[in-house]
Amino acid sequence: MEKYMQVESPQLICQNFIESLHKHVNPSNSLLIEASNFNALGLEANHKKVRGFNWQEDISENQKYDFIVADLPIGMTGVKTEIGGHQLNIKRNWLFLASSLRMLSDEGIGLALVEPPAFGYSGGNKFTRALEEEGYFLRAIVELPEGILQPQTSIRPVLVLFSSTPKDSVFVGELINSQQASSLAEAFITSKEGDNLTEGMTIRQGEFIGCNNLRFKQQLAKLKTQYKSYSTEIFSEIVESLKSVRSGDEFDDLPSTIYIPKLGTSEVTYDMSKVSIKHHNVFQIKISDKVDSQYVSAFFNSDLGKLILSSCRTGTVIPKLDRTLLLNTEIALPTPREQDKIVDTHKKLSSLTEAVIRFQKELALNPTSAEAINQQFEIILEQIGELTDSDRAMSIIRAGESKTIEFKESLCLDVRKGIKEKYIELAALKTIVAFLNTDGGTLLIGVNDDGDVPGISAEVEKLFRNNDKFLLHFKNLLTQKIGEQYYPF
Repeated sequence: MEKYMQVESPQLICQNFIESLHKHVNPSNSLLIEASNFNALGLEANHKKVRGFNWQEDISENQKYDFIVADLPIGMTGVKTEIGGHQLNIKRNWLFLASSLRMLSDEGIGLALVEPPAFGYSGGNKFTRALEEEGYFLRAIVELPEGILQPQTSIRPVLVLFSSTPKDSVFVGELINSQQASSLAEAFITSKEGDNLTEGMTIRQGEFIGCNNLRFKQQLAKLKTQYKSYSTEIFSEIVESLKSVRSGDEFDDLPSTIYIPKLGTSEVTYDMSKVSIKHHNVFQIKISDKVDSQYVSAFFNSDLGKLILSSCRTGTVIPKLDRTLLLNTEIALPTPREQDKIVDTHKKLSSLTEAVIRFQKELALNPTSAEAINQQFEIILEQIGELTDSDRAMSIIRAGESKTIEFKESLCLDVRKGIKEKYIELAALKTIVAFLNTDGGTLLIGVNDDGDVPGISAEVEKLFRNNDKFLLHFKNLLTQKIGEQYYPF
């Protein structure tokens, strides 16, 4: 099986998406606008290229293009202007976007780089509605690969796509690799809708407030499916008060309260003494009696909770937690009894963590206790592993497929025909090779594309009779098709 060792750059992935769109559209003329220093976007087949903030001066008046790519600066200061008969105060880079769209032909497509979360707040909605008055409609929002603007900034911008064709929905996706980028471009052109960002999905116009917002909503939905006792609640419904203080001031210590950092990556805590940053950089939130505040703190420190908080941050240079987005987000709530269990376990794990830190500090000075400590922790680690393997798998499944996560319903069984098929084996092996040649990854066998878990019992029973023979068949496949030296990975 042929292997490719070159790791793709974010720019290459993005450019492959644009070139794939260009190929599908097959325009008679195209335009590349380079008004930023990012060089994040490209268009090999462009007929015209202009650069700098005064790029419009290099374009003939009334010239129209079928395909426009605008590599724009982000986070520029506001400017007052009129669009579609509306007086707006918008970012100057959005004004560049509006100007580029006015050069589109009737059947043209315009793409532009903008800051996250694109137009996912009130000012953005006003801007897109004003563009609609001029006949330009938001058709797609695509999150660009991580690192595409480094070293200038770590922000993950989005690519927005406009056309003169109105539609009630917006296509949303993310770029992972070049092959997937081509598939995503085709999915947009052919209106082939998936149910995740990797394949591309559609949402109603005006509902987009960021890709992380969509991710956590999908994970919340899967969480409720996996654990029937979970419900969801708008965060504001369980909040009695949300307070800030001025620079130099401190909060009064209140019961049933959590502290969420407005910026940075400090942990959420219910203990004011453990707030590690200045209080003016923190929200103090009093939780209503119907929910355990310590559970809420633990929830926001989970992977899902951190994803929710990241979806509530806005700003180009230093992302900051937005009060309104935070209050309007959703939170997962198990029953009160389960909340108590989670809080109790969380306290014990915190105590264990503190004990580990103490042991690490004391071990070099007290080597005689090393063997006893080692034996105790081997038992603890074994127990934790037994308890959390299934939870870890379910957590991966809730997150959905991505650059490093892929699902296959079976290893070699065609579940519709009920027979063994070589092409199904080959698909699994190709995924493994792709992981080996890039950043690694996790392939889950026994999970379908929707995140349902039929498992492998039927395949094992029909083709292998027991799990050992199933695993032996997998090892033989890997050895023969990829190489025995890769099995340890």
